[in-house]
Amino acid sequence: MTTQQPQPSNDAPAGATGVALPDAKIGREAFGLVLLSFGVLGGLGALSALHWAAGLSAGLTGLCAGGVVVRRNSNRRWQQDAGSMVAFTAYAGQTALLFYLLPPLGWLAVSFLVLAAGLWLSSIEGA
Repeated sequence: MTTQQPQPSNDAPAGATGVALPDAKIGREAFGLVLLSFGVLGGLGALSALHWAAGLSAGLTGLCAGGVVVRRNSNRRWQQDAGSMVAFTAYAGQTALLFYLLPPLGWLAVSFLVLAAGLWLSSIEGA
């Protein structure tokens, strides 16, 4: 003997079957982005309370990483360009901050950029 599963009636509200509606997914993602933003803001605020350079450095590092991720995961040219510009601007700001705090750290950041460019150029497969 088989048991029949109850069928939802036409009177049931949309989504009562346990299937998430597109509107519910969008709302969930929007709420998640709001929580993510407040979490990042709280972390940067806590670091800035310790020292202004710590909060600024963390923010610039996050912007640089975000720009690289956008650059690598985008299909449209303008999105890739925007990601590159954000990453470059954040890295330049980080380098300027390091030069302000301690010049050898600034030179270390410049050396790291030159090293990364050398690795990138040497790893491109031949034509």
